[in-house]
Amino acid sequence: MARQEKNSNWKNYADVVADIKNDSASRIYLLSGEEKYLVDKTVAEMKKKWIAPGAESLDFYLKDQANADMPLDEFQSLAGTPPFLSKYRMTVLRNTGLFSTKAPSQAADIEKWKGAISSVPEFALVIFVEDKVDKRKKQLLDAVSGVGVLAEFSLQDEDMLAKWIKSSLARKNIAIPANCVSSLISRTDSSMRMIENEVTKIMLYCENTGVKQLDLSLLNRLSIPDVHASVFNMTDAIGKKQPGRAMEILNDLIILKEAIPKIRLMMARHIRHLICAKEIGNASEIASKLKVHPFVARNLVSQSRGFTIQQLEKIYFLCFESDQWVKTGKMEDRMAMEVLLSACSQV
Repeated sequence: MARQEKNSNWKNYADVVADIKNDSASRIYLLSGEEKYLVDKTVAEMKKKWIAPGAESLDFYLKDQANADMPLDEFQSLAGTPPFLSKYRMTVLRNTGLFSTKAPSQAADIEKWKGAISSVPEFALVIFVEDKVDKRKKQLLDAVSGVGVLAEFSLQDEDMLAKWIKSSLARKNIAIPANCVSSLISRTDSSMRMIENEVTKIMLYCENTGVKQLDLSLLNRLSIPDVHASVFNMTDAIGKKQPGRAMEILNDLIILKEAIPKIRLMMARHIRHLICAKEIGNASEIASKLKVHPFVARNLVSQSRGFTIQQLEKIYFLCFESDQWVKTGKMEDRMAMEVLLSACSQV
């Protein structure tokens, strides 16, 4: 099949996977985005598809540039090395910074890089994997899109993650209810890599015990603590003037070996998000500005209705004050956290 050429639009994971399945390789790819799991998975799928079994040492090359300067002649040498046993020679270059901090600034250097990128040979499969991409570096990005693919893998939404979790467990004939799915997404902070780890633990347990139905009690035993949900519930208790309930939740987290400084930090962050939610009011705008999933934004809007903006600002100040009590030695961690919950419930 002929090599895929110019595509000026940024593709997503599904688009790139479709190209792989259709054996439609481009000469060069730029992969970036918040969901690193999908970036790594894409590289692995490309390697499996286009590198012959047993030819990895000859036809596959990986280098992490660690944001050090990428010499132009080295790039040309790597891209120009032909394959031995595979359809393409695959070169993966991580963190070159070429499209952000290490982008060439001189016009002559930009032109040289544009020429080198445009001249990548047909037998090459060059993949840039970048943590950061500055979309203002249009000349180099256009050079890549002229002969290849720009792809950005964002964090996946709750619906997609829910389907992924359910289908993964269904392959082992394990049923998982909706409340467990939401809890699993929350406790992993929507990270696909963490979700995969937790799902693997659940599968192993169920295979060894014969369990076919997951419930919240079992999930709590098997998985990492749902600190986000606990902080949310703790804040709910504060809003309802129930310091005793808030203390119970704190105690449960401590029993699960969660560090109190982490709990206090997450509570302060949650209150800050509630302040933003109170001020903005629109869930989609909150999701965009705070870089959180839509379902998190909806929960923030809902919970923020139980507080005035003045109450939230006062609670946020108390979180800061509690942190100072510990840092200055006035209180030890647990006492400071308990005093904080009590004080917040009286706001």
